[in-house]
Amino acid sequence: MIDVMTGKTVVDIGGGRFDTAAEAARVYGAAVSIYDPFNRTPEHNAAVLAGSYDVAVISNVLNVIDSEAARGDVVRFAATKAAALLITVYEGDGSGTGRQTAADSWQENRRTADYMDEIAAALPGWNVARFGRLIQATQKR
Repeated sequence: MIDVMTGKTVVDIGGGRFDTAAEAARVYGAAVSIYDPFNRTPEHNAAVLAGSYDVAVISNVLNVIDSEAARGDVVRFAATKAAALLITVYEGDGSGTGRQTAADSWQENRRTADYMDEIAAALPGWNVARFGRLIQATQKR
């Protein structure tokens, strides 16, 4: 993943309140902007969306969304921002059984491989490959 991000502009979709990804990526010369409609101001998000990016990262976001349609929307949205996507998911207990984890929290508990078909379906015409716990999607040339 680092080689893909070295020296690139990166948008972190659903990156949260903290700049952890941006701080880590700076070591590799990547410039990361964080988009998160739940944890960032509308002004911040609008500025991020106005940019253009080499890579979009969706890290530990799809696993907290309980709707396949909504997960597809996130993936398709990320694809409008960059020609390469890097996706990771928290596998939880790995049971494949989604459940409410708190009043306002959800966990899919699915293995990374279990997301491949729906990501491929959301991105027709893209190359979608899994490397362990990392899914990479790139536009076909």
